[in-house]
Amino acid sequence: MGTAGKGAWVVPAPAYKEVEGWEGSGDDSPGYRCGHSLTVIAPTKGHGPRLILFGGATAIEAGATSGLPGIRLAGVTNTVHSYDVDKRRWTRLHPAGDPPSPRAAHSAAAVGTMVVFQGGIGPAGHSTDDLYVLDLTNDKFKWHRVVVQGAGPGPRYGHCMDLVAQRYLVSVSGNDGKRVLSDAWALDTAQKPYKWQKLNPDGDRPSARMYGTASARSDGMLLLCGGRDASGTPLSDAYGLLMHTNGQWEWTLAPGISPSPRYQHAAVFVGARLHVTGGVLRGGRAIEGEGAIAVLDTAAGVWLDRNGIVTSRTLKSSNEHDASSDLLRRCRHAAASVGSQIYIYGGLRGGK
Repeated sequence: MGTAGKGAWVVPAPAYKEVEGWEGSGDDSPGYRCGHSLTVIAPTKGHGPRLILFGGATAIEAGATSGLPGIRLAGVTNTVHSYDVDKRRWTRLHPAGDPPSPRAAHSAAAVGTMVVFQGGIGPAGHSTDDLYVLDLTNDKFKWHRVVVQGAGPGPRYGHCMDLVAQRYLVSVSGNDGKRVLSDAWALDTAQKPYKWQKLNPDGDRPSARMYGTASARSDGMLLLCGGRDASGTPLSDAYGLLMHTNGQWEWTLAPGISPSPRYQHAAVFVGARLHVTGGVLRGGRAIEGEGAIAVLDTAAGVWLDRNGIVTSRTLKSSNEHDASSDLLRRCRHAAASVGSQIYIYGGLRGGK
């Protein structure tokens, strides 16, 4: 992770706007959704890039808030929807095979034209620790349960996972129903039989957390951002996890000051910049104003807002209407990036 040198000029974070709303209609549209996943898969012969939306909840129970320890989500589903980026159209998929149980607060990662799902929580409680793969190769949609040998991360929710260096599925943190976790596991997708390896990284290790995000940079670094600790305190730190050529993993604390602590946010890379959107503070209170948007420039090693480098966590309040901040004032949403565009779907706004 780089650092900005003296006198370095860094482009401020961009302003966001809704280019077009693509809600779709009928059964093909995902409709209202929170606690779901949104994953980009590689183009196939018949399609350009697509976003795969899986699971989540279509409603919240009366009286529930996003800040309570229990998820308490109603209407949890296991439906699959595909968004064609080029055609700007949603399609509901009906894959063959045995699907995962309905779940929310799970993790998902793309491996080529496949999406791997792990964990989560649903009406029956914690999902199993089985890995499920949705295979979209040759535009034939099928569910597979992956056979993994030995011990693994175990059932958990509120964790995060991504594909690192186009090879390693890395799962970090979460909640197993008894405690908030700080562990990290890796599965080598290029080596069979598949097995999880519990990592013992060098460096500055992150504290236990749930509802954070983990996003893989193109060069193989995984960025863990924010989350909530066991006491319910939102976290503002970020850590990079990288595997060295000798096979040893190492955590590195990201430099700079983030605009706001947060959890139940979303984060995606565009180039070397990690774009962090939304999230909540202690008690489920939505992040207001400019703090709803933050960018970690991993090349320069600084956090950015629209004014430039962030030097303080004290945010200025403004009476002016800010459509960009209003748009991203949400939690439990999902985000994905295709090229220079960021796609955000669903979530909860203002406790609704």
